[in-house]
Amino acid sequence: MTPLVTAALVCACLAGGVLSLERGLRRSPRSIDDVRMRMYGANAAVGSTSSASLVDSLMRAGAAGVVERRFGVGLRLVGWSPSDLVSRVVVAAALGLFTTVLTVASLMAVGALALSVWWLPVSVAVGLMAAWVMWSDAGSKIERRRREVRQAANDFVQLVAVGLTTDQSVEQAVQFALAVGSSDAFEMIRHDLASANQRGIALWEALDALGRELGIRELSEFGSSIERQGLQGVSISESVASLAASMRAAALDGLEREADRANANLSGPTIGFVVATVVFLAYPLALRVTEAFGG
Repeated sequence: MTPLVTAALVCACLAGGVLSLERGLRRSPRSIDDVRMRMYGANAAVGSTSSASLVDSLMRAGAAGVVERRFGVGLRLVGWSPSDLVSRVVVAAALGLFTTVLTVASLMAVGALALSVWWLPVSVAVGLMAAWVMWSDAGSKIERRRREVRQAANDFVQLVAVGLTTDQSVEQAVQFALAVGSSDAFEMIRHDLASANQRGIALWEALDALGRELGIRELSEFGSSIERQGLQGVSISESVASLAASMRAAALDGLEREADRANANLSGPTIGFVVATVVFLAYPLALRVTEAFGG
């Protein structure tokens, strides 16, 4: 058997393994029990079996559990499940390993590389590097999504405060804010609040739950203000206005910190550019001075 045939067989086996693994880790369609569990809690789940509980326990204890503990609700922000991220990482590692093995085998088949046992750890290292890149990319996406959701929450409270200044009721102001806001992150807030009535949840409870889930304390405070207005009849225009002002100040402070961070990141390249320019311009002059004194 020639080296080229051996390399082709190895690549075919790796491709089959990657496809089988990706298909095995693919998330199954959400069932009715899963939807009932999400909407009404654990007491509404019917027809659950011990095998499903065993699978859930294994998933929580395995790689999906590690991912869920690491990122938490951040996965929901980007529309992924723990199994989705595990699948992406595993597929990235397998593709990195497969590509490296294929490249090395092809170069060895044409005589460009010598046969060595060290190519195996190199291929594994490339696969692990590809998995790390996918993991880091997921963390970066989740962090960007968190900032977008916080900005959307800030916009939502600002719009509600504007609606309350036009003598609208709290419900009308909230509906106005949900109708005006437009962004991918705002869509998640709109979906949770618009479906609260259909799920039999009060608006303030939905706001409090959303604030706790996303880690945005201001949404929970806004929900508490609406609860006081609904149960006690107190006016919340001033409290919502002060909350909007504090959120606006926090957003401006965050923008200033990001601008300072960007300036700090540019200081090093700027200094390097200035030094290189000075050396480039001063070198001919220094050379002529040296020749003059030497002559």
